[in-house]
Amino acid sequence: MKTLIKNDVELFFESLKGAFKGHLLELKIISPNHLHLVIEKDYLTIILEYISGHTELKSSLVTMTVTDERHLNGNFKLYTVFSFFLPSDTNVLVTFEIALGKENPTYPALSQRLPSADWYEREIHDLFGIIPQGIELDPLVLHRDWPRGKHFPMRRDFLLDKQIPISEVSHEFSQPHGDGMYQIAVGPIHAGIIEPGHLRFCVIGEEIYKFDAQLFYTHKGIEKMAEGKSIEDVLNLAEHICGMCAYAHSNAFCLAIETLGNIEVPKRSIFIRTICLELERISSHMADLMAITSSGGFGFGASHASRLREMIMRLIHNLTGHRFLRGLNTIGGLKKNISDDLFQILFTELEKFKNQFQEWEKLILNTDSLLDRLESTGFISLKMADSLGLVGPSARGSGIDKDVRRDFPYLAYKDYAFKVPVYEDGDALTRTQVRIDEVYNSLKLIKKLVEDLPSGDIVSVVPKQFPAYEHRLGIVESAKGELVHSIMLDTESKIFRFHVRSASYMNWRGMAQATMGEDNLKNIVPDGPLVNKSFNLCYACVDR
Repeated sequence: MKTLIKNDVELFFESLKGAFKGHLLELKIISPNHLHLVIEKDYLTIILEYISGHTELKSSLVTMTVTDERHLNGNFKLYTVFSFFLPSDTNVLVTFEIALGKENPTYPALSQRLPSADWYEREIHDLFGIIPQGIELDPLVLHRDWPRGKHFPMRRDFLLDKQIPISEVSHEFSQPHGDGMYQIAVGPIHAGIIEPGHLRFCVIGEEIYKFDAQLFYTHKGIEKMAEGKSIEDVLNLAEHICGMCAYAHSNAFCLAIETLGNIEVPKRSIFIRTICLELERISSHMADLMAITSSGGFGFGASHASRLREMIMRLIHNLTGHRFLRGLNTIGGLKKNISDDLFQILFTELEKFKNQFQEWEKLILNTDSLLDRLESTGFISLKMADSLGLVGPSARGSGIDKDVRRDFPYLAYKDYAFKVPVYEDGDALTRTQVRIDEVYNSLKLIKKLVEDLPSGDIVSVVPKQFPAYEHRLGIVESAKGELVHSIMLDTESKIFRFHVRSASYMNWRGMAQATMGEDNLKNIVPDGPLVNKSFNLCYACVDR
């Protein structure tokens, strides 16, 4: 990303101010590339009008969350965050804050014109009872056996130990019916060691006509559990949201708190955090590549991918003491230092891994039977992927050139350039190729970071008191894609609101679309597992 151009940002400021014509209640500059606008609820739709009228800005929805601030100011508040890519390669985040009132809170639904907002708005209705007007409000997080119209668990007056009566209502998938159409149910209990999800195929012969998924069977309520807890307690919760993305979650939470407290993390900790994030990326990609080759019927390639992933997991354990990188981060840096000797071992062992990974890559990319299964399977176009808000390798495999590490750099990514692999075919093969390329890029980046690893302190002094009731973000590019933590603290610097938007949350609808395919690129039933694994999304990250 280029250095911010003052005049360009000022022009963008003026453009936003002009769009709301006096209905902008407040404007805060969180950082040079993050604005916070407080606007009137009736002018929420102007956001979409502004976006549709400025397509050159390449805007995208980053996250949506609600806070229950009725006891503070008599309002539920909606926070909607967009990213804008200005013509000068300056990237800006904009948070729109809107007061929704106290009684019967509503607002005009964004998802009528912005499909990527669909899950957010259904979740907001489930958990807060807030009505986005103008859309069908099918349950999402709370299934149909949860009593409708009351018992909204994310309201402040809903107690954790409250017992909820269960309604005898079964879930009916909105699948078409007709001669020659059949439904195939998969799950919610699966043969593999994965969390539950109910996948429903509607088929005509072997061709998949429609596909849908019901998730949230094991929603953990982490965001409710976080209320009133200390920052360190919730950091522990954050890094247990998911095993595959544990360290990405940990960093997103730390970055949000560190942004709120204007905490400068020591240089050595910045480098170590970045190295560990890239190790987690390699580990996750190897798990994905193992799943793809297995579902593509190439067990030999899957076995070797599994073995290579285990090499990385053991290196992570040797370096940090934990295979999933838990217990390493703290606010302001790291809980423990890692010796230079261990990094030298890592340096040497990663070279061995690279040589074996190259052999593995040659193997799978020269196996015609696997390539035949991958090519044209699970197609999702650039237009559709962008409309649904896809992120990470799933997006980059469809031609979306976005990566938070480059576009909104944090930690050591601010000082190191790297290539972002982007392919346009939008099929399982390109999603596979993106991961392969990213493994090589991560190895190169780790090598540079180890070579340049500075000495010094590993943790900064953290203030005892943080600003209260200020909305802040921590955004990290996990292996699955863009991961967003939203936080707000109370007057005692305890957690008032904690919201997590994982990459998988954004990509599940994309996976469903890719399973159905587009136009003449349809899939058959045996392609279903392969399309699924080419996205290889987390259940745990969604069931937070």
